[in-house]
Amino acid sequence: MIQAPQVQYMQTPLISNQQTGAVNSVPTQAQAPAVPGTFYNYPTSSAYLPGGNTVTTDKAQYNGVNIEILNPQGMGIPMTQQMPAQMYPVQQPIYIPQYNQPVQQPPIQQVPVQQIPTPIVTEQPAALINPQPVANTPVQTVPEPQLEQTNANPAQNTTPVINEPVAADPSLSPETFAGKLKTDNLQEQQNTLENLAKVIKEDDNAAPALLDTQVFDALVDIINKDTSALESPTPEVTELRNKPEAERTPEENEKANTVFPLEQAESNKQYALYTISFMQERLNSELVKRGGSILPLNELPCIDNVIEAAKSNPDPMVRAAGIASLSYIARPEYKDDLNTIFELAKSDEDPDVKAAAEKASQALNVK
Repeated sequence: MIQAPQVQYMQTPLISNQQTGAVNSVPTQAQAPAVPGTFYNYPTSSAYLPGGNTVTTDKAQYNGVNIEILNPQGMGIPMTQQMPAQMYPVQQPIYIPQYNQPVQQPPIQQVPVQQIPTPIVTEQPAALINPQPVANTPVQTVPEPQLEQTNANPAQNTTPVINEPVAADPSLSPETFAGKLKTDNLQEQQNTLENLAKVIKEDDNAAPALLDTQVFDALVDIINKDTSALESPTPEVTELRNKPEAERTPEENEKANTVFPLEQAESNKQYALYTISFMQERLNSELVKRGGSILPLNELPCIDNVIEAAKSNPDPMVRAAGIASLSYIARPEYKDDLNTIFELAKSDEDPDVKAAAEKASQALNVK
């Protein structure tokens, strides 16, 4: 009798719960420990993170098989492409008639066992991946967001990556402005004052950072600096300035328009007073914008220096600039205190100071 070849089949071992005592369960969402981060150099705690300290993954984990409702898949082989089991033909025993003499049977040939190669599906048919829509039915396809995989561990991939903030312009830092304001070059100092005043009034992003004590202190140093020893206009230049411009020669006009160090320094004091008032007004605006209230007049930075300059600075132009600076920050809450200052300034011996006080008083009473 010819024996059928032994056929080896690939079997996948099955482990039941009764044999191992293990309970199959679907893993819950992966959790990663809360990692303290920083937002723009400010430490953050769990109170600032939405959802508390737990960072959960949005991508579910499955055990073995990823089940899609619209596109069922199993073990990577579509149902339509599963190959039927191939059976080896089993030879039936051959009936040999019995004779008087024994018949010598041929030796049994061993048939080598061939293993069925497992088909490898590298690409799903287009019909299964993207089923064609029904005719005459508009279908709107919403693209899925592409998530960049940065780590093999899904729990770590869900941790948000916070980019470092773009570094601010170093030329707009408080240290830079304070350093330039302390220079002995009076023209460079004036240019810095003009630039600072412009940023405070117009740049909503850079202005709050410049409300710094070192900037205020540098401005006060300019106002209080003793400039009496600086070079002042000569009598000849003063006489040329009093002469009508139409009667002056080009050389005389050049001499008359020369700016002396004393004049430049006193002009910078006026610029410093105006800039302080811009910064005080910006400070009150920022406090209100962030849900607070304005500061009392006596708590504004450098307010005592501004009032003192308006009352007793030797240069009348500086006193007039102090009055104008106080008028710029005028608010109904400051009306009583500012009216007292303006009434005193109306009795100043210099007409320019008197005019500035009268104008400031009228503007305050209108508000």
